[in-house]
Amino acid sequence: WYDTDMNKSGLVDQEEFLMLLQRINVYLKKEKAVRIFKDSIKSAKNETKTTNRLGSKSGRQGITFDECIALLREISLRENESSMSDTIFDELFGKDNDTVSAEDFLAKFIREKQTENSVTLDDVSCIFSELNSMEISGSVSHSGEEGFIDRMRFQEYLMSARNEAYDPAKTRFDAEKMDRPITDFWVDSSHNTYLQGDQLKSYSTVQMYVVALHRGCKCLELDCWDDNGTGIPVIFHGHTLTSKISFSSVITCVKKYVDEHPDTMPIILSLENHCSLPFQEQMADTLERTLGSNLYIPDPNGELPSPSRLVGLVLIKGKQIEDGDATETTASSFEDDETGALEEQIHLSLRVGGAAKGREQPLPDIVPELSRLTLFNGIKFKSFADSSNLNPHDMHSFSETKALKILNNPLNCDQWREYNTNHMSRVYPKGIRTDSSNYNPLPAWHAGCQLVALNYQTEDSSMALNVARFRENGRCGYIPRPPRTFLTGKEESMRPEAALVSIKALSGSCLPKPYGESKGEVIDPYLTVKLYDVNINDEHDIVSTIEYRTSAVRNNGFCPIWNSDTFTFTVRCPEIAFVEFTVMDCDHGFLDDFMCRAAIPVNCLRNGIRCIQFFDKCSQQHGPLGMARVLVDIDVKYEL
Repeated sequence: WYDTDMNKSGLVDQEEFLMLLQRINVYLKKEKAVRIFKDSIKSAKNETKTTNRLGSKSGRQGITFDECIALLREISLRENESSMSDTIFDELFGKDNDTVSAEDFLAKFIREKQTENSVTLDDVSCIFSELNSMEISGSVSHSGEEGFIDRMRFQEYLMSARNEAYDPAKTRFDAEKMDRPITDFWVDSSHNTYLQGDQLKSYSTVQMYVVALHRGCKCLELDCWDDNGTGIPVIFHGHTLTSKISFSSVITCVKKYVDEHPDTMPIILSLENHCSLPFQEQMADTLERTLGSNLYIPDPNGELPSPSRLVGLVLIKGKQIEDGDATETTASSFEDDETGALEEQIHLSLRVGGAAKGREQPLPDIVPELSRLTLFNGIKFKSFADSSNLNPHDMHSFSETKALKILNNPLNCDQWREYNTNHMSRVYPKGIRTDSSNYNPLPAWHAGCQLVALNYQTEDSSMALNVARFRENGRCGYIPRPPRTFLTGKEESMRPEAALVSIKALSGSCLPKPYGESKGEVIDPYLTVKLYDVNINDEHDIVSTIEYRTSAVRNNGFCPIWNSDTFTFTVRCPEIAFVEFTVMDCDHGFLDDFMCRAAIPVNCLRNGIRCIQFFDKCSQQHGPLGMARVLVDIDVKYEL
């Protein structure tokens, strides 16, 4: 409103109203829009004759906020004959009714349609009280009739967070589950956390650590190198043109976050240590001096603790002093030295300095001061047979290429799940993803890998899945792994049931323009609904996808109605699978434009008529996404 009322008069004039229609994706021919606006002005003037509000009755040139909202509602009804919420209201409560009682709302909608059997009449009374206390333009207040709501307040409920498709019970933090060993959890993890953009020449900033932490990330990566010019350890992507930041500035950032969030679940610092011994001594000193009592000092002979015992602490993943040559000796980009010679040669040739000249030189030994701070000890992977007898503190890191190679062999897959029962595994993007794109995390999660690291700076489908996964459990960054991720082929009969998911796309509301722009043509939105699942067969575990789309609604992003056919999905792994909802703008003859997306784990979907809410890259709802909603009808049935 404040952007629309550019002259701050408290009224929207004709030109401002026409600009508003364009901005919120309402298409009307100019002549028709002008006529509607002038009719509204005329009606408003007639109403002000007796009250003489807002100045003289002949000088009125604009409409107020409430009048503007009422006019937009009227336009939406003209465009669609009736709103989707009215259609739903008619089907549930009857065409002749303009209000619904709390008793009918509970029986016919909440319990029968939404299958929320735990909701009571007292709960509905609280909802009605909240809805009736809201000021809704064009709606008659029912504050004196707490037992009823009207159609507009029913629409408000449909589009509210109370009716979100993502089950709010799954988003609540469950402290009781945090007493399990840390190996029993998926941990929100990032790759090369410091980078703003690509892997070759983008900026490294401390701010990226701030953003990751506030988004819930609990495993941060620090690529540590000597800087002989300054004499201090620095962080950047070695042998590239990426900029450098000091190691100490990142540790100070982590300390500040822990001080401001003393109840945070443990933060893991994954040290990619390329530093010489004197610089390692500086790193150890910085960690102890800056983090103080927030730095966890591990017992080398003890078991891995639970997250609940590590609240407010910082854990170190790196290398420990060991006998023999078991310690990792190469950079994490090639920690599993079976990644493949071709991939390594391509990656090295992209680095500054020309063509690859073979494998990187072995990393220096670890200093005792840093070794004693390290909880998770990186060990070079040879085979799961060799790994099964390792100390629980020892762990492996795998590139996505190596991970998929393992998953292509059912025997290896079972051994990996068994290994992950008592040890940690980390998976990271392959080296040739120099554009900072992401791999699909589902196969690694399904194998029980705890640290599935993604490029946080890239907002793609994989990152949307990660955001949706870690929205669970209060966004604390730790999700208890489901039983499926502990099972091997021998226990096939114990696998959870499959599911049949049916989704019908109903309508949209306040959909943004591509890239959140305020100007541009009115959009032609359509919705895609895509299932990401793990395909289990006799040969390998891979991601399977099925995608449906609605037709495009021409020139209407404000209140498009799709009322599509029902999209049906058979889900093999409900505990792992996701449904992704993506709104696109149909560009005839050109590539369609992305507008917004949201993903929901299948086991977090709620039955009934639900709204899909959209979030920005910082998991917030404001700006163009603040009011964007999609209404869908969901039915999830579990099968034995």
